[in-house]
Amino acid sequence: MAKQRILIISGDSGAIASKVRESSFADVHLSALSDWEKAAAALTKENFSVIVARKFSKRQSAEEFVRDVIQLAPKTPLILILPKKGGPSVLGALRGGASEIIFEENLDKELLPTLEKYLFLGYGLLRKMSLEELFDFCFPVITTTDMDLLSLTVIEMFRESLGASFGVLFREQEGRGSGFSIVAAAGFPDDSLAGVFLLRFGAGLVKLCGPVPVVLPAEQVAPLLPEDEGMLGENRTFFAIRFDLSPGSQMFAALTMRGTPGIDVLDSPLLNFFYRQVRFALLNAERSVQTQNLIYIDDLTKLYNSRYLNVVLDRELKRSERYRNFFSVLFMDVDFFKRVNDGHGHLVGSRMLVEVGSVLRSCVRETDTVVRYGGDEFVVLLVETNAEDALLVAERMRTMIEGRIFGQDFGLGIRLTISIGIAAFPEHATTKQHLLNLADQAMYRGKDSTRNVVYLANPQTVP
Repeated sequence: MAKQRILIISGDSGAIASKVRESSFADVHLSALSDWEKAAAALTKENFSVIVARKFSKRQSAEEFVRDVIQLAPKTPLILILPKKGGPSVLGALRGGASEIIFEENLDKELLPTLEKYLFLGYGLLRKMSLEELFDFCFPVITTTDMDLLSLTVIEMFRESLGASFGVLFREQEGRGSGFSIVAAAGFPDDSLAGVFLLRFGAGLVKLCGPVPVVLPAEQVAPLLPEDEGMLGENRTFFAIRFDLSPGSQMFAALTMRGTPGIDVLDSPLLNFFYRQVRFALLNAERSVQTQNLIYIDDLTKLYNSRYLNVVLDRELKRSERYRNFFSVLFMDVDFFKRVNDGHGHLVGSRMLVEVGSVLRSCVRETDTVVRYGGDEFVVLLVETNAEDALLVAERMRTMIEGRIFGQDFGLGIRLTISIGIAAFPEHATTKQHLLNLADQAMYRGKDSTRNVVYLANPQTVP
């Protein structure tokens, strides 16, 4: 989200600006213009978050002045200062489209709270919009099925609309362990703080938010710690909503705000319309991903194939570099698998690979990726998993394979073992090919020793 911007248009714009500068809006850009021609030029060239204006000419009605401003900035909330209560100027200003009216006698008391409403509490969402305007507003989210682009657009538009400081779109991780996977994040001073934010508040947000927007005090989500001050700053309110997609699939949006928007904002037609469009767009993008993934499915095991490994590695490298996450790659091979094919035939051998893939899949989370790399080789990508934790997962895989009896559907009792090599980003390597090479080399160290073993990569190995 661009920096919040206030434009003051008034013959005494400097005096009004001084009231704003003395407030806590230190991070808001302020333009104060006392000449209508310069103000009109600024409105033509620049976008502002809110306009504070007082009409210049006594011969011009309030309604005419408001219409002139709104014609130049139709989507920007306008706060109009009027000299006194009552009179036709009030009705005219409202007819013209003023968002808010402040009377001169109340200016000192009402200016800053009114600005805060439109800068940080989402009251700009209450502006009446035509169907065409609603469509235009939602156009960026209804015209793409690219999940990465869509998710970032969604969180940015929520921030822009609500005046939120930062936000994150995320999923729960199911299966092994627990935690959250960042889909998109925006506004954090450091992208790595998105993961810290979810670690602190993710569980509480998931528990408390639902399919309609809610506003939650930060203390209700999780007890605040001294170190939260640096991350949250002045933000003490969370806006949260859950998107129910396909069965068993959910995403959560969480944004931090300096104040608490009212029920009229949360129930505004624009926000509700936007939420519905976002949900359908995310659902379509998810289905598009699922459809595209069909070309990446191994015909035999129904795991992902080697083509998909390149796709998911590229994606996780970008994500990890941005959010300073980590992940691990496990390269594995079934020990002495040729003996199975030679002794029982390729039909039984193929069935063994399906069973091995099923065991591997049971050891990981939904957000992890299991790939049949080729023949009897498999690769597993564990997101947000360091080398130490990857070693635990690999040992679990090894022992589960070792302890299972395979081929029972054929009346057989075949025992198998696997050798596994592990390389972690960024601990061992920071490029795709280097990670795969190190994991492969670590696996072959096991194949050349006792087999049925797990080895960590040697980080000193040259790519």
